[in-house]
Amino acid sequence: MKHFLAGGLAMLGALATLPVQANPDVISREYKLILDASQFHYQSEQTAVQSLMQAVKPAIENAIDRNVTGTATLDHDRQVRFFDTPGSCMLEQLGYSFRERVENGDSEVTLKFRSPDRYIADFEDLSSSTNGAESKLEADVGATSSVPFKVVYSHSTKAPNSRTLNHMDDVHAHFPGFEDDYGLDDNLTLSVVGGLTVTERVYRNVDIDLGQHDAEISITLWYAGTPSGSQSPAVAEISFKYEDPSADYTRKVVNRARQAFDALRGLSSWVEPDGQTKTRFVYQYDSSFCQP
Repeated sequence: MKHFLAGGLAMLGALATLPVQANPDVISREYKLILDASQFHYQSEQTAVQSLMQAVKPAIENAIDRNVTGTATLDHDRQVRFFDTPGSCMLEQLGYSFRERVENGDSEVTLKFRSPDRYIADFEDLSSSTNGAESKLEADVGATSSVPFKVVYSHSTKAPNSRTLNHMDDVHAHFPGFEDDYGLDDNLTLSVVGGLTVTERVYRNVDIDLGQHDAEISITLWYAGTPSGSQSPAVAEISFKYEDPSADYTRKVVNRARQAFDALRGLSSWVEPDGQTKTRFVYQYDSSFCQP
């Protein structure tokens, strides 16, 4: 008996020294649908946004019996560019995207990895040595005409940026963990994917009462270049997001979110179920960019 106890205690001690992998905390959940971009025009986009919200609010409120409050107003007007290696798109091949946003002269970069497996996404080292950097593991929920609920996990870090982005060492300077994992040559050229600068205009300030959490609705319009006149966005998207740093979501919250999402999917005059996503639009804008 003594030998059995001793052996058991020794085994417990050995187990205690093994690394423990925590269940990855998905601290943010974002639900996204592509809209019919032809219904928006730069010179009258606010009117179209308000028309959209006149359909969105009652649809969600009727679905979840909770309030949708606020008025959609322009929250961001900024430039977006993606960077990758011309002729190979090595970052995309690794499952990554590297994006810069510039607003009011301030640059912010985001390195993001996507996977349908949240553990694989979480294991990617997105640590940053830059002051003010923020990381998150997020569930991105989308839908197509044949798949009503599709989840992809994104692990990303955003960081303030003061560098001119033209070589891989500009990625490594912000994200040393990525450098250690993949060892890409610092001197690899980085270029703007497709030579495309997107003007991103985001309308926010409308919230869905999900109970424990509120979800914020965003309407995002992406224009190729600098928009003017009756130009339509290349991509239009509606989304809503809620967050919890402890990932302690209740059953009611996640079910109401799904019901709200289904209500948005039912707005057939606005939603384009098989529309091109924002990142896919950028990489397909000039199909020769990734070709050797």
